[in-house]
Amino acid sequence: MSESTPEGVQPAGVFAFGRERNPIPPFVILNLPTNMHFWRKKYFQTLKEAATEASESPDWTDYAAFCAEYERGLRPQAFKSLERFIGTIERAPFEARRRFVSWLLHRADGREGQHMLVPFPLRLRVVEPTLLEWTEVEPGCSEPHRWLGGYEHLKRALELAREDELARRKLVVLILGKVGMSTHELPIGYLGVVHEDLEALSEAEGLLKNLSNDDYRIQFAASIGEERALIEEYLRRR
Repeated sequence: MSESTPEGVQPAGVFAFGRERNPIPPFVILNLPTNMHFWRKKYFQTLKEAATEASESPDWTDYAAFCAEYERGLRPQAFKSLERFIGTIERAPFEARRRFVSWLLHRADGREGQHMLVPFPLRLRVVEPTLLEWTEVEPGCSEPHRWLGGYEHLKRALELAREDELARRKLVVLILGKVGMSTHELPIGYLGVVHEDLEALSEAEGLLKNLSNDDYRIQFAASIGEERALIEEYLRRR
């Protein structure tokens, strides 16, 4: 994939289909403490913007405080604010939780530092339970399936809303990641089942037909072609 990878497409190296995993040079490791703020600048900007937006909702003030304190480097204080927020919202009615989770996941998706916006305690106690409840309360809604992710949920999201392009992109990325797990040890060995992976690539190719964005289509098609070429070369040499 190119360096200008669009939102929703992870660059090579993040998923297993990245070919090169260069070790961090020693001089970079030595300079990490002084350079940390620089290379995490976008992370802090993500937190700052989320804090500003969340502060506009009276029910989310503790979450806004969490983001603001985390952005300032006050991690222990930030997680105390987060615990207060979780303790309140996990007891809130479904609609209040749904509104927050929908806002949060839209805000976090594809952003630098998205893991900082959705730390594990929040995901475990609020986000995932709310998404699962959402699939039961609104069985015809694609959004909770999109955010839950995984092959079955993403397929269900597209069954419910063919126009959900974000779910479509996520499913293509998921398929490429799975196939990449099979091919990343080539030419030493193949770690998957060839016919299943070729079928998966054909499925991903079919998903591209309904993508409206040309850049996504072109880059995904290139990645699919790369994986298929690796498999075909493996078959020729076997």
